[in-house]
Amino acid sequence: MLALVPSALWARPSHTLSFSGRVVGIHYQQPSIDVRVGAKTLEVTVTPNTSIQRSGGFATLASLRLGDRVEVLAARSGKRLVAQSISAH
Repeated sequence: MLALVPSALWARPSHTLSFSGRVVGIHYQQPSIDVRVGAKTLEVTVTPNTSIQRSGGFATLASLRLGDRVEVLAARSGKRLVAQSISAH
């Protein structure tokens, strides 16, 4: 079970947050992923500037799979979370 440490959500300046969870949805047209963090599901927008890595190498949104464990660094943009980096395991 994944635990979310509340202080970790907003501990970084400029509304940047870091969290980990499991990919439960992948949306190629938007593009975004849904990440299950504890009891919550967060939608994270993926942009061309998002750095995506898988097992230490560079990857793309298409490389992500449902069930992947991910670590996400994201910034708040209005009500959206925009991924700066995604690391999949």
